[in-house]
Amino acid sequence: NVKKIFVRDMFENMHRLMQPTLEQKNIELDIILKDPGLELEVDPSLIEQVLINLILNATEAVKEVAAPRIHLSGYNTGNNKTVIKVSDNGVGISAELMEKIFVPFFSTRKTGSGIGLSLCKQIMMLHKGTIQVNSVPGEGTAFSLWFDMVDGA
Repeated sequence: NVKKIFVRDMFENMHRLMQPTLEQKNIELDIILKDPGLELEVDPSLIEQVLINLILNATEAVKEVAAPRIHLSGYNTGNNKTVIKVSDNGVGISAELMEKIFVPFFSTRKTGSGIGLSLCKQIMMLHKGTIQVNSVPGEGTAFSLWFDMVDGA
């Protein structure tokens, strides 16, 4: 169900959806979008599923942090790509775990199914995009979703 959408609308949806959970856990959600006209050509419900998953993972990562923050941002790169980024100031991911996080059924949580990130990767592949992760243990993690820029944007 691919269509052209404004990133700001998707971010507003995410905010509305996630705010009660984040408020309950005293986590700040910062939304950073410099270009209100930024668009994606995606299946919105699938990409929202990816974002929900990444934000929920981030809430886990920041639960021991004094001033927990999650950033949701979107921008165009100089090379015809649009990036949506979910970053946190949480515990970070060690190098050894980094190799396993996209493996189906791998989870560090007792209650985790281990489906989340492998599903995110599948959804990004469906969109001919990629998912990248940068993490510094003790400082935080950033997941970046890379899409082809919408023509005419």
